[in-house]
Amino acid sequence: MQTCYDLVWLSAQRAPGDLALVDDQSDRALTYQQLIEEVDIVAAGLQTRGVKQGMRIATVLPSLFDHAIALLALQRLAAIPALMNFRLQPDEIAELIKNGEIEGAIILSDDALADTIAATLPSTDCLISVGGASGPAEDFADCRGDATSLPTIPKPDREDITFIFYTSGTTGLPKGVELSHRTTEHRILWLATQAGFRHGNHNNALGFMPLSHAIGFYGVFLAALGYGGTYYVQSAFNPVEAVEMIEQHGITYMFAVPQLYFAMTQAPNYSPDKMKSLQTVLYGGAEIMPDLLIKIDQEWPAKIFHIYGTTEIMCPFSNPDPVGEHTRLRPAFYANLRVIKIGGGVDDIVEAGDEGELIVDASSDLVFSGYLNQPDATAETISDGWYHTGDVCLVRGDGDYNLIGRTGDMVRSGGENIHPSEVEPHLVAYPNVTETAIIGIKDAAWGELVVACVVAADTDAAALDAHMRETPLTSYKRPKAYLFMDLLPRNAANKVLRRELRALAEDARQGNGDLTFEEV
Repeated sequence: MQTCYDLVWLSAQRAPGDLALVDDQSDRALTYQQLIEEVDIVAAGLQTRGVKQGMRIATVLPSLFDHAIALLALQRLAAIPALMNFRLQPDEIAELIKNGEIEGAIILSDDALADTIAATLPSTDCLISVGGASGPAEDFADCRGDATSLPTIPKPDREDITFIFYTSGTTGLPKGVELSHRTTEHRILWLATQAGFRHGNHNNALGFMPLSHAIGFYGVFLAALGYGGTYYVQSAFNPVEAVEMIEQHGITYMFAVPQLYFAMTQAPNYSPDKMKSLQTVLYGGAEIMPDLLIKIDQEWPAKIFHIYGTTEIMCPFSNPDPVGEHTRLRPAFYANLRVIKIGGGVDDIVEAGDEGELIVDASSDLVFSGYLNQPDATAETISDGWYHTGDVCLVRGDGDYNLIGRTGDMVRSGGENIHPSEVEPHLVAYPNVTETAIIGIKDAAWGELVVACVVAADTDAAALDAHMRETPLTSYKRPKAYLFMDLLPRNAANKVLRRELRALAEDARQGNGDLTFEEV
């Protein structure tokens, strides 16, 4: 079993002079040998500040060069990074620190945040800020020590926790997903089997997905370094700069949510010629619009794969065809999964041609250990040895599956199930609609009324209804009402807050608030 640090250390043993890590905000560029030396110096500094094996340390940072160094340094000590979304409010971060019994934090320089966290931590011995000292937080640049004082590289047990990532739930605070060391190798090996990723220094990865996201950390950062490639930091996503970095550095590999690829194709400096170095492009985490998929397939020379997964289980599914039916998924060779009746038991398996909830064997080495200090939430998600994804799949007759939507997002109208993902692509195809979300609200006649929440210019419900009648959607799936708004409410991870939309729609239907609600 190799730890995260082990994988990078092994790359340094094989090719110490190869380029490993490149910063976008300075001239810092480290070979593998230099990277290990820098990581060990920072680890020694952390050790003098009381950090040791098994200690939970929060990192509340954008995807900075120093964030990457800090994560590897914590892993050198077998401490446990708890990677939090830096966009959360200080009181939310403090609550996560308190609930997670976290003993230290590495944050972005911010006096208010530093003061709030200092009041929550049991000690400020390991309260460090990147970008300069901040109140009670010490400057990360001063966190250095004598690397020769470090103990031998730890060999933790395979079930010891190595990382804590946080889910981006749409209700309440995120839950801490505990991942053990047994998951580490498997969380990058799938790239070889599902995306044709090959070991070597030809891999140039662009790191614009957050390191606090499983895609950004495992799917890009650790994959790049574990496979002997180069990780190019983009500290904050900027589509213009991303296009330039792809051309300048000969980027071969990207993995991101589709919205970022769309932004790149709309950048004023974008041209297909600047993308000619791309070899492998993965997307996941959100629906991709058909027009975007066609565009990048035609204009980028890369193989393009849809990867399905969650923080808890990583990637049991991938698209069997590099481009094509993007909702069609094939189980990985290592994935033991089932599709069961929604609300049913783990043995209520549906037949081919039916849809149900996807569940995954929780004994897999890829699967998380549980939610941090939340045994009830863990028990709700894992039952009888199976992880319940909450995702709805259609079982095909050929061994593949179609991803339909979320069980919690499904609208039940007139006795029929309607998944937002079936309706939303048709709405955003209308020229004036920039984004939309389908919800259901209580209705005496229908049970739930299908409502389209839309951000649109110069249109009304009648025009949208006329457009939807021209689509192949059956009549019961078409929206019966439209809620017009300037922006869709989203959480810190950019996920649409459908519960909030339902409340807004119900209020607007009663004539309350400023939003326009039109039935058709």
